[in-house]
Amino acid sequence: MLAMSDTDLSQFLPIFANLHIPVAFLVPTPTGFKKSIMDATAPIRNLLKDAGLHDYIQQEQGENGKVLVKTHLITNNGDIKTQTSLYRPKTKSGDPRLWIYKLSSYCHPCNLLALTIIDNELFVFNLSDKLIVDSLIKGGYCYDILLTESRKTEVIANELLDKLKHIHNQGFLPSITEGDPGVGDTLENALGICRNNLKLPDYKGIELKAARLTRNGAKRTDTRATLFNKVPDTGMTYREIVKNYGKYQIPRKATTPRLQLVETFRCSRPNAYDLQLAVDMDADNISIQHIGSNGKSTFVSAWSINTLQQILAVKHHETFWVKAVSKNVNNKEHFRYDKVIHTKNPNLSLLAPLVKIDKITVDLSGYFEENGNMRNHGMGFKMYPADLPLLLGKSITYDL
Repeated sequence: MLAMSDTDLSQFLPIFANLHIPVAFLVPTPTGFKKSIMDATAPIRNLLKDAGLHDYIQQEQGENGKVLVKTHLITNNGDIKTQTSLYRPKTKSGDPRLWIYKLSSYCHPCNLLALTIIDNELFVFNLSDKLIVDSLIKGGYCYDILLTESRKTEVIANELLDKLKHIHNQGFLPSITEGDPGVGDTLENALGICRNNLKLPDYKGIELKAARLTRNGAKRTDTRATLFNKVPDTGMTYREIVKNYGKYQIPRKATTPRLQLVETFRCSRPNAYDLQLAVDMDADNISIQHIGSNGKSTFVSAWSINTLQQILAVKHHETFWVKAVSKNVNNKEHFRYDKVIHTKNPNLSLLAPLVKIDKITVDLSGYFEENGNMRNHGMGFKMYPADLPLLLGKSITYDL
């Protein structure tokens, strides 16, 4: 859909990045514009979900499940107050849809729209409108709306930092969850954040990523941090990839084999399943290729680079990477949270090049149970902590 835009998207990314404003982009197609219906793409769904405003996954299909969100269509000197309908039709699989009321008087088909959330309301900027663009670039009414919201994030970051200092001063806290998830779950519990499966930014729009500095007093080898999870946009589904390219293997701590695919994907070489990543900047995609015994590659699936950039912009527009010291007390793991690395403004244009040189890799972990049910742990785009500055820019470190 973004490929139909009549305006270059890249020129606007620095504006939203520098102000730390999460944003998703929408281009009404001629057909969607005429029918008053548009697909809620993954970046839009993530924007709504990450803001805590709406989660399509939890939404009931049909008219009774429709949700209306207060909406502002921003002009160069004011706004048009309206509503946006968020719904999933009963037809097909209930693909997420949206319609912004009064949109036909605000824009034209193929215009580039920027969507952001402020105070639980949707704000829409028509980036194909010259007056609105001038207002954004030259610091007019449109820019002031974003600047005001940006300043709120500074207050929230300081508030979160103060809470983390208080948690540090409590010393070692017993883990509320066994195993690797404990370090994050315990931190969220101390902050009063309820654990859920929505993958929302953890604290008022700030993403929290917790990791161990030590385990039982010994320095822990750095493991890759998950930037985000995203299944491919085209080609084989997750299930089809595992079914077609998985192998029957006996997992750790088990005695019977299962059809599984648990592996890291990178560009430099095929993995144990003969699968490899490929970056095509001209085609705007990162693909999975199967490398045959003759060395020839076959297309499997692909992600849109633009979509991945938008997810990164929303997910990590501001992140606290919290480091913890771990020790066992009476056979139970305890954590003391000692350090925070604060990042902002991911360099979206570097995402694909970093995949190409293996600085960003993708992990797939899926398998079939005996009853035929598919289980998976997502498709995680990951980086080693030492490489994060290449993507997330200069960081600020706080010793709590």
